Amino acid sequence: MFKRDKIYDSELLQSVIRKYCAYQERCHSEVRNRLISMGASSNLIDDIISNLIQENYLSEERFSRAFVRGKFLIKGWGRIKIQKALILKKVSSNCLKIGLLEIDESEYRNKLRKLILKRFSSNKTFSDDVASYRYLQMRGFEYDLIKELIHENVDKPSNRD
Repeated sequence: MFKRDKIYDSELLQSVIRKYCAYQERCHSEVRNRLISMGASSNLIDDIISNLIQENYLSEERFSRAFVRGKFLIKGWGRIKIQKALILKKVSSNCLKIGLLEIDESEYRNKLRKLILKRFSSNKTFSDDVASYRYLQMRGFEYDLIKELIHENVDKPSNRD
């Protein structure tokens, strides 16, 4: 396995990590792990993270907002899956809540409606089968909302054949 040369100079570490943070939004745990892999001591890591926050290279709130927007708009994830991913990245619960506010409720419901229609378009009918619910829950959507929107589509006259 490839092992990186350890970097001990704090100025060089800060320069490299600034570029790492400038490339895309990062959370504290990603930066911490990167610094550990570069061989930084725990005291130096804390100092560098503190400097990055002061210099506005690192903001967990900004990361959370960008992460939520990307996963929802691009990947089509639901709130539950996004929340679990942010928890795995050790984002604070306050920043997690702020990030989830990026999801507009009407867009969220429309995204789920589109997934439901896509899922059932091959059958031309809507179904209450367990596999369909599981598929939508694996995408991170809430069971009650899935049930509501599936029944909303089942009750439409245009969907009955």
